[in-house]
Amino acid sequence: MADFQNPTGESLTLAERHALLDAAAALDLPLVEDAAYEALRYDGATLPPLLALETARTGDIDGVGVFYCRMFSKTVAPGLRLGWVVAPLPVIRRLVLVKQASDLHSSSLSHMVMREMVQQVLLHALTAIRAAYRARRDAMLAALAREMPPGVCWTRPEGGMFVWLTLPEGVDSAVMLARAIAEARIAFVPGRAFHADGSGADTLRLNFTLADPAEIGEGIARLGALLRTVPGMEGARMRVI
Repeated sequence: MADFQNPTGESLTLAERHALLDAAAALDLPLVEDAAYEALRYDGATLPPLLALETARTGDIDGVGVFYCRMFSKTVAPGLRLGWVVAPLPVIRRLVLVKQASDLHSSSLSHMVMREMVQQVLLHALTAIRAAYRARRDAMLAALAREMPPGVCWTRPEGGMFVWLTLPEGVDSAVMLARAIAEARIAFVPGRAFHADGSGADTLRLNFTLADPAEIGEGIARLGALLRTVPGMEGARMRVI
């Protein structure tokens, strides 16, 4: 995920994108570029996808090692479950066979509905979605700055749906989740689930796209109050990420 990665919300810089392509080429590895959140940019300059950079290098899309995946689930209608892939023709042909073997094909009615939505409302809808999500992201960042106790730090994404919190060492977000639900009636995603090696107990993911700014402020206030009851939080030092 080059743009607004799940769960951290962070993006690769242009230099990091080129470095990733160099590393993949040196190892002769393909890259699957998941661009699910690419359209949800609220700040900063738009950067080219890995596929665009690789195509500029090779001069021919059939010579690239990047497979670009995009979907409508995050911008139009999650329930339709439709997306697309841009890749060299031999890869597309194999993917068609895989798709046919797994479920024959997606619903034709879903394709027809999405075609009409893309042609008639997508650009207008994206403008409204970006404005709404930007306001909610800003509300969450402001509330975090206002409510979090010392020792907690977080990402400041330029787009996407998520803010990533890092807690003081020794604080287990999975243990906190049970208390958050029972005592504060709030929820988040514990960070360990995003770490392949089982680490990340002191991290958690927040989503700012569903609740309105007032609800976000209230939820972050409850989270801050809960964190202040965790033993050791009072003497924690701020960590920079």
